[in-house]
Amino acid sequence: MADVPSIRLDGETDPNAWHFSRLGEEGPLPNPVGHTFPLVTHDADGKWRVVGTGFYINDGGFFVTAAHVIEEVLEENRQRAPLLVLHLHSPTGVFGASEFHARPIAQCWVSDSADVALGVAASSTHKVTGEVMKNWTWTLSWGKPAERTLVHTYAFPNHIVVDDGRRIRFAPHAYSGRVLSFGEFRDRVMLPFPYIEVDFRIHGAASGGPIISGSYVVGINCTELQANLDHPSGPAFGVQSHCLADAFLDNVVLPLESSPRRVTFNELVCSGVVNVHGYSAPNETASQKGHLVDLTMAATVPLPRIELQQYF
Repeated sequence: MADVPSIRLDGETDPNAWHFSRLGEEGPLPNPVGHTFPLVTHDADGKWRVVGTGFYINDGGFFVTAAHVIEEVLEENRQRAPLLVLHLHSPTGVFGASEFHARPIAQCWVSDSADVALGVAASSTHKVTGEVMKNWTWTLSWGKPAERTLVHTYAFPNHIVVDDGRRIRFAPHAYSGRVLSFGEFRDRVMLPFPYIEVDFRIHGAASGGPIISGSYVVGINCTELQANLDHPSGPAFGVQSHCLADAFLDNVVLPLESSPRRVTFNELVCSGVVNVHGYSAPNETASQKGHLVDLTMAATVPLPRIELQQYF
C-alpha cells in the first residue's frame, strides 16, 4: 500500500473513541465500512473512479450523500453513467477485509435547494443462505451543535486509482474537528442553505460523508473554501441533516402496508423506517421539494479490483 497517497483531513482520530447510536442502542463504533461507503462510477473507456461517500440511515439500504455526488452521473436529470455502492468489508464476515461487494442503486431523491440526496440501494442477499442482508446504520439528528463542539467524519478521500482505472486502493480513516459556526444561510452561491462549518478538511471523495456530533449525524460533508493567496484551503462545510425533511421516495412499502407508493420523509420517520434524534414533523403546509432520479443503469465493464488498508 506504499503508493496510497497521504491525504489528511487535519485531525485523524481513534475510531475506538467514537460512539454510535442505532435504533436506540449505544456503544463502541463497529467497523465503519459496515455503514459508510464509497460511491463509484466508470466512464465510457471502462475507467473506474470514486465520486464520493455515502452512509446508511436504515438497515434495508436507505442512504444519504451529497447532491453533487449523485449529479456526477446525471445529465439533465437523466443517468448517463452507472453508480454503485461499494461495500469494502462486511461485519458479518460474509466476505473478508480484502474482498468487496458492489451494490446497485434503485432511485435517489435529489434536493433542489440544498446539497443533499436520499437514495435507496438495491436489496442485497447472503450469497450462501439467500437471506436478505441488513446493514449497520447511522442515526440522524435535527440538533444544532454549539460552536467548538467536537465533531467527526469518516470518508474515503485517501485512495488511489491505478492500472488505468481498473484497480482502486483505499486507506479510509476517521477524522475529528470542531464546529466553527452553524447557520441557516451563508451566501447565495456557495451555501444558500442551512449549513454547518467545521475545521477539518473535506477533500473530493469525502463529499457526502457524515458529520457526527456525539452519537448522531448532524450534517453531510459538501464543500470547503479553496486555497488562494490570502489563506490556505478550508474551512469546510456540510449541509444540516434537517434539509432531508423535503425528501420523498417512490415504490416504498411501509410497515403495516402491503402496496408500494410514494412516501415522504416524514412518513419514513413516523413509521419507524428511519430514526431521527430530536425529530420535529413539518407543518401541514410543507410540500415535497426536489426531484427523483432513476439510477438503475448497470455497469458495462468488469468491476475494478479493490484493495483495502484497514486502520483498525
